[in-house]
Amino acid sequence: MREEVPRAYVDRCDRELQAGGLHGTRPSAGMARLTPQERAVARLVADGATNRQTALELFISVKTVQYHLTHVYAKLGIRSRSELAASFREEEPAD
Repeated sequence: MREEVPRAYVDRCDRELQAGGLHGTRPSAGMARLTPQERAVARLVADGATNRQTALELFISVKTVQYHLTHVYAKLGIRSRSELAASFREEEPAD
């Protein structure tokens, strides 16, 4: 059985990392369910890339991009590219 780390401890670790110059953020629960490849595809598509542009950028086929997008949409409970873009906008920290 896996023990859950208290949220306050995780928040403190994030603050310490940021204080040390690292500005990475943890993905939300929905984004954390995505595989690294799904996140890469989703990020490019959310930024406005076509399936073809995404395939070229990641050195994968257009069919593979479609495959990943199908899983991304299902995992995030969304139905469109605009909803995907909105999901990524919600992820970005406010400056």
